[in-house]
Amino acid sequence: MKQSATLARLSKKTVAFLAAATTLLAGLSLATAAPQQANAATRDSYADTIGNPTFEAARQKYGLPKDMKDGATLHAFEWSFKTIMENIPDIAKAGYTSIQTEPIVKIKDNRKLGTGNWYLNWYYVYQPTDMSIGNYVVGSEDEFKEMCKLAHQYGLRIIVDSVSNHFTSDFDVIEGKWKNKAYYHEDKQISDYNNREDCTQHKLSGLWDLNTQDDTVTEGMHDLLVQTVADGADGFRYDAAKHIELSDEVFGGKQSHYWDTILQNGAQYQYGEVLEDANVREADYANLFNSSSPRGGGITDSSYGHEVRNAVQFKNLGTSHFTSHSKVTEDKSVNWVESHDNFANGEANIPQELSDEWIKYGWAGVTAQKNGMSLFFDRPYKDGGAYGTGGVGTYGNGSGPFTENSKLGDAGSDLWKDPEVVAVNHFRNAMVGEASNVSNCGDDNCLMVERYVGSAAQDGMMVANANASDKNLAGTSTKLANGTYTDEVTGSTITVSGGKVTSGTVKGQSIAAFSNKTRSGKVSTAEAYPNKGTIPGESKTVTLRSYQSTNTTYSTSDGQSGSFKDGDTIEIGSKAKSDEVVTVTVKGTGADGEAIKHTYSYTKYGDPTYDPSDGTSSPCDKYCMEYMEKNGLDPDCYIDAKEPCHPRNVTVTAIKVSGDTSMDLASTQSVQLKADVTTYPTGKRPSVTWTSSDTSVATVDSKGKVSGLKAGTVKITATAGTNKKSDSITITITGVKPEVSNVIYATKPSGWSKIYAYVYNDTTSKNNGNWPGVEMTQLTADDSCAKAGTYKYEVPDLGEGKYRVIFTNGSGAQTPGASQPGIEFSGKVSWDGSSSTVTAVNCNIQQPIPVESVTISGNGVSDGRLSLKVGSSAQLTATVKPDNATNKTVSWDNSDNSVAKVSDGKVTALKVGTTTITATAGDISSSITVTVANVPVPVSSVSVSGDGVRDGKLSLKSGASVQLTATVKPDNATD
Repeated sequence: MKQSATLARLSKKTVAFLAAATTLLAGLSLATAAPQQANAATRDSYADTIGNPTFEAARQKYGLPKDMKDGATLHAFEWSFKTIMENIPDIAKAGYTSIQTEPIVKIKDNRKLGTGNWYLNWYYVYQPTDMSIGNYVVGSEDEFKEMCKLAHQYGLRIIVDSVSNHFTSDFDVIEGKWKNKAYYHEDKQISDYNNREDCTQHKLSGLWDLNTQDDTVTEGMHDLLVQTVADGADGFRYDAAKHIELSDEVFGGKQSHYWDTILQNGAQYQYGEVLEDANVREADYANLFNSSSPRGGGITDSSYGHEVRNAVQFKNLGTSHFTSHSKVTEDKSVNWVESHDNFANGEANIPQELSDEWIKYGWAGVTAQKNGMSLFFDRPYKDGGAYGTGGVGTYGNGSGPFTENSKLGDAGSDLWKDPEVVAVNHFRNAMVGEASNVSNCGDDNCLMVERYVGSAAQDGMMVANANASDKNLAGTSTKLANGTYTDEVTGSTITVSGGKVTSGTVKGQSIAAFSNKTRSGKVSTAEAYPNKGTIPGESKTVTLRSYQSTNTTYSTSDGQSGSFKDGDTIEIGSKAKSDEVVTVTVKGTGADGEAIKHTYSYTKYGDPTYDPSDGTSSPCDKYCMEYMEKNGLDPDCYIDAKEPCHPRNVTVTAIKVSGDTSMDLASTQSVQLKADVTTYPTGKRPSVTWTSSDTSVATVDSKGKVSGLKAGTVKITATAGTNKKSDSITITITGVKPEVSNVIYATKPSGWSKIYAYVYNDTTSKNNGNWPGVEMTQLTADDSCAKAGTYKYEVPDLGEGKYRVIFTNGSGAQTPGASQPGIEFSGKVSWDGSSSTVTAVNCNIQQPIPVESVTISGNGVSDGRLSLKVGSSAQLTATVKPDNATNKTVSWDNSDNSVAKVSDGKVTALKVGTTTITATAGDISSSITVTVANVPVPVSSVSVSGDGVRDGKLSLKSGASVQLTATVKPDNATD
C-alpha cells in the first residue's frame, strides 16, 4: 500500500479512500495505553515446519532453502486459497520457498460492484472491518487452514499480508466490537509524511487509523496474528508499517507497546512495508522485524526496487542498478522488480512499459545474487503488458494495468512459472550462503551474477542477455572455479579456466543459469481462463492453456468436450439459465508425467459468491463513476442489483415518470422524481437519462433530483433504452429562493468537460454528497455576483465549522491534488480555475422588492371598462408600483381571443362581444372589461330603375304598368 506523498504517483485506493473519509463522524477520544505482556504463541512455525519430517522431506525434494529469507516468495496477488491450492505443486517445482497471500481478515464487502472487476475492487482487501479470518476474495478460515496444510506437505511456507495500521474508511461497516472511536486515532488526515507524529498518529488516505497505544487494540491484533499462525501461517508482511510508531516514540504523552506485543506471535519470518522517505527510520524498523523473527526479517527496500525498475523500464542492465542498497542492509531487505502498489498505481506507466522479457531480466538480476528475500509479484492474467497486450492504456477501459481478463480470486499471469524464471529460482536456492559478484558481460545489455566458494561442484553463473544477438562469453573474467557448467534452461555449457570463460554462448534475449547443482523438475499445468468480453448472462469466451503439458482435453457443463492446444478458445454459457453455474474442466499430463486437472467456473448473472444478506451498501467512488461513464453503465444498477446492468441493446416498452409537480422555493428547493421502466426482455435495467426543458428555471441530476432556481414552469423528461422511450412531467415552481450563505463561483479549467464541487465541513465531517460532489451550473445570464458563462454552486448548510472545497472534472483531475485538504472558504467566493485558493466576491445583492399594485389606463378606459367598435383598437398602459419593484415586467392576457386580441397592451376589437384583459407583474394582476359593439353605416345614395326609365323620367299609356326598383348604397348601410 502506498504511504508517501512524495512517491511518483498516488495509489488508486488512496484517492478513493480520501473521498470516503470525509463522510465519517468526528469526536474521537483516545484511551491511555499501558504496557502489556505478550501472550505466548500457540504454534512455533519454525519448529512445526523444519522439525516436521514430512515438510523437510518435501523441502529437500524441491531444493528449497531452510530459511525463508534465503529464498524467493511468490506474491499470489488476489488469488483465492482454492486457487493457491490448485497451483501448490507447481509453485514448489518452480523453486519458491514461500507464498504470500492477500490480507485474510473480514473486509468491506463490495461484491455489488462485481468481483469480475479488478479496477474497482482490488484495494478493498486492504480495508478490514474486523479482526476475524476469512473474506469473499480469498476464502474462509477453514480453507486457509487447508491451504497451509497442503503447502507444508510440499515444503512451502505461507506469508500473510497483515493490515495492522488501520481499518476501512467506512465507519458504518466496521463490526460492532470495533465500532468504538477510542480504538482509533483522531479523525485527521496526514498532511506531512516526513513528520513522524503526523505520519503515525493520523489517517492514511481516510482510513480509520488504529489507536496503537490502546490495550484492547493491541491485544486484539496480537490474538489475530497468533490465531493466524495457529491456523498454519509462517510469516507476515505488515502493510503500511512505517505508519505505526516505534516503541521508543512518545506522541501526545502516550507510548506504544504495539510492535513489542504483536510481533510475538510464533511466525518464523516477518517484514514490514516501509517505503523510504525522510525521517522514516528504516534501519530501526529493519532491526525490529529481524530481531522479532526467529529466522530473520526486515523491510521492503523500495529505493532498491525503484532503481531496478529504472533499469528494466529504460532497458539498461548496468550493474549499478542492481547493487544500490543504501538505507537497509541486504540481509534485512525484501527485494522486488515490481510490487502490487507500483503495478496498480501505474507508476510512470511501468505496467505497460515493462514487458515480460524485461521483468525476467530484472528478476534474474535481483534474485540470483546474495540478497535478502526476493518477492515475485504475479500480475493479473493478461494485464499491464503481459502476453503482448502492449500499449500504454488508461485505467478501467480494457488497456492497462487492469484489462479485466479474469476475476478476483483467479490465478494471474503464467510468468511466475516461465522456465527462465524457474531456473533463476533454482539457481538462487542452490547457492545459499555463497558469495556473489555482479558485473556486466561486455555491455550494459548483458548482466552476469556469479556465486562461488571455489569449487566447480558448488559455483555457478547466471547471465541475462538482453541483446538481440547471441553473447559469446569467451574471454570474460570470472570468479568461478575451473570446470564446465550447464545451463538449466537450454542444456548448453560454458567452460572456465584460469579465471576466464574459455568457451560458451548465451542466446540473444534469454537467461541462462549455469551450474552443476541438481535442480527440481519442470513446471507444467493445464488451465482455463475467461476472456474479456460479454457481460455475464449471455456467453463467455474462455482461453485454454496447456503450459508444458500434453494429452490436454477439456469438457464443459453445457456439453462440449474435446482436445486442445495452448491458446485455443471456446465459448460457454450461451444456453445456461439465470444463476446457473457454468464450468470448464481441463485435464492433461505434465512434463514429469503427473496428472493435471483444473476447473474454472462462473455463475450466469453474477458472481457465485454473491450473497445479498451480507453485502453492504457500497457507494460508487469517483473511479467507479469514471469507469461506468466510459462504458455506458449505471452505477446505481450495479450497486443495488444482483444482476449486472444491461444498458445496451435493451428495448423499453413503457416508462412512467412520477413525483411532486409543484415546488415553493420559500420552503423547498428540490423534489425527487422516479422513472418506472418496463423492458423487453424483462429483467434488464437500462440507464435513465434526465433532462430539463429550461435549466434557468430548474435543473435535474442523473438520478432524477430536480433543483429549483426561480419561479416558472419546467418540463422534466426521462429517457431510456436503445429505442429512446421517454416520459415527461411538468413542475410549477413558485416563490423566491432564500438567500444562501455560501456560494461558489468558478471558471472551468481548460480541458475539463465538467466541473464538480466536493464540499465538506472539517468540524462536522458532513459533505454535500458522494465523490466527486455536485456538478456546478453555468450561468446563462449575469447575476449580481458574476457574468454569464461562470459556473455557480449554492452550498447547502453543513453546520457550524470550517468549510472546504475540492474542484474536480469527475474523471481524475482535481484541485487541490489527491491527499491534499480542500480549499477553505466562507461566504461568496470565486475560483479562477487554476490556483489553490479562492477569493471573496463582492456582490450587489438586494432583497427582492415585491410588486404592490398594477393599474391599467388608456384612452377610453373608465371604471375598469373600455368600449370598442368592431375593427377599432386602443393602446393600454399598465402602471406598476412601487417604481423600484424587482420584477416590473408586465405580461398581458385575454379571456376570449375571438372577441379581441391583445399584444404588448394594444387591444384590437374583432367581433361583437365581451372579453377581460389582464396585466400581471410579479404576483399582482389587474383587469378591465372590454365591450365590442357594431358601428351605424349611413345610406349614401338611393337610385330608381325599371323598364322605360330614362334620365329620371318614365312615360306610360293609360292603363299600362311597370315595376320600379330602388337600389340603396352602400350595400351594408344600417338603415
